[in-house]
Amino acid sequence: MSLVELKQEEIDEVSGAGTLLGDGIITVVNGFNKFLNSPLISSVGVTFSGIGLGRVHQLADTTGLIASKAGIALGRALGGDIPETQNHYEKEKGEGQYTFLPRWIFR
Repeated sequence: MSLVELKQEEIDEVSGAGTLLGDGIITVVNGFNKFLNSPLISSVGVTFSGIGLGRVHQLADTTGLIASKAGIALGRALGGDIPETQNHYEKEKGEGQYTFLPRWIFR
């Protein structure tokens, strides 16, 4: 039995399978962040903050931030290379929604 040498095109074709999976994971994470950033859903957290439940709002969004970053990292590790959309936590942090944790924690 002899070994067959693969052409570069064949290698690229096989390695692209990881990219398909990685891109799929990043697409799902991006879709979830777009959903959370929609005005209707985003207004729920703003309302929570407005009635004194800002810590609950921030904790929920921090959990989402961790899950989102983990999903993006997994997608990248599996060969995904599509751009990441703005994370919901990062969007609301930029809007000044979070005032309960020191700013240096999530730079």
